[in-house]
Amino acid sequence: MSFSVHLPLIAPSRWLVVVILMVAGSVSGRAELPPLAEKYCTACHLPPEPGVMTREHWTQVFGFMSVWIKEKNLPFDQAEYNSLLAEYLAASPEAFQPPVLPTSPPGLEFRQMPLGREPASTRPVITGLFPIDLDGDGREEILVGDDDEGRITRLSFGEAGWREETVFEVPAPSRVIALDYDGDGLQDLAVGSYGDIRPSDSLIGSVWLLRNQGDGTYDPQPLLVDCARVSDLRAGDFNGDGKMDLLVAQFGWRTSGGLVWLEQVSPTSFVSHEIAQANGALQAEVLDYDGDGALDFVVLFSQQHETLLLFRNRGAGEGFENRILARGPHPAFGSSGFSAVDLDQDGDLDFLWTNGDMMDEIPLRKPYHGLRWLENRGGDLVPHELLRMPACYRAVAHDLDGDGDLDIAVSSLHFQWDIEDFPSLVWLENDGKEGFTVRPLIHSPSNLASLVAGDFDGDGLPDLVVGGMHVPGPLGRVGRITGLLGLRPAAAAER
Repeated sequence: MSFSVHLPLIAPSRWLVVVILMVAGSVSGRAELPPLAEKYCTACHLPPEPGVMTREHWTQVFGFMSVWIKEKNLPFDQAEYNSLLAEYLAASPEAFQPPVLPTSPPGLEFRQMPLGREPASTRPVITGLFPIDLDGDGREEILVGDDDEGRITRLSFGEAGWREETVFEVPAPSRVIALDYDGDGLQDLAVGSYGDIRPSDSLIGSVWLLRNQGDGTYDPQPLLVDCARVSDLRAGDFNGDGKMDLLVAQFGWRTSGGLVWLEQVSPTSFVSHEIAQANGALQAEVLDYDGDGALDFVVLFSQQHETLLLFRNRGAGEGFENRILARGPHPAFGSSGFSAVDLDQDGDLDFLWTNGDMMDEIPLRKPYHGLRWLENRGGDLVPHELLRMPACYRAVAHDLDGDGDLDIAVSSLHFQWDIEDFPSLVWLENDGKEGFTVRPLIHSPSNLASLVAGDFDGDGLPDLVVGGMHVPGPLGRVGRITGLLGLRPAAAAER
């Protein structure tokens, strides 16, 4: 059985909410687009405006876009294409303005220290940090995806301090989740793997189920192999039969990727259902979006789509229908992640959306990189730009200063700090009314692709833990896993 959809996905209905994020200062009215942009762009994505890229890079962009146009057998006239390029060159900026540095003091005191093992190389690559309470003591440990060592490890704090031990060996782990999939009262683990973090359409992804043996060990079983690179993995009973299923997001690259529902038929049997065929599925959140009792999910598609998409569960095993919740204004938007959180604590779920991907063909810091809050107002999503930040990558809502409201920690994967410096980790202090003050925390280490918050050492104070992905950029601000521990408000004089 298959419930397939294909992007672009625009299916209007009476309850569809589409938010086009028009970023002030970088995207102007659509009427200013060169006429030929509609012809040569809309078959794959929203047409970008000249101002989203600097002049020196448009020739490169047009070069590889022409290859893809021809590969798809779309209409192409070289003279027209050259004319369109000339229009883009004439209307684009020579350079982007430098970012505005936060001037507020940090506002928090903390202990900064490396956690866990020594790096296995000069360029450690942490692919994910996943807080999970494995031993049931009420305090979360952190499961670590390490591409350097090709394994999942468990980082925990005890009487002897911080300890890290191997859980499972797998290349380029992308996600670990905990679930009692067979109802025996033991926490099992499910693991997704890219196979390789480098861009590829090769079928090298996989999904593994680690069955808890009850003695601290796991029995690994492959559920999905030789598939497009797996970027995310979530659990839920999607057909209401009382058994735990898995949602698999496959990023792929250009021609591969999509969404797969692994339906659990029995403790030893899963059936794969294709839900969507599209490259760039980056992250997913499982939730009952419409309150009908059936689990839906929201997926962020990056690449040329730049779309936050709701898959509404029809119920009774009838599959899913898709609706656009929000869409970036152009294909260079660079989505890097999102999360569902009730930021204003009014009883409904909002979304935090980061964009700042620089790890593509043109590794350029763009002025529209940053963090946006999509506020849920009675089902309508109202966008608020909270932060401009080069290479903005992760955002986590947490009460960092202990005043009862949700602040936001934000990290960046900015690897050009030797050219243009900017904090790699900041926090947005909430004034209790969702007014935010941007405060810098650290500049080093850099390349912080992973960020989690919680009380991981049990001292009653919040901690932030970050993981470095030091693939691009110079050496010098390297850190594998770094803790900012015991966060508490700084002296009033510093505020």
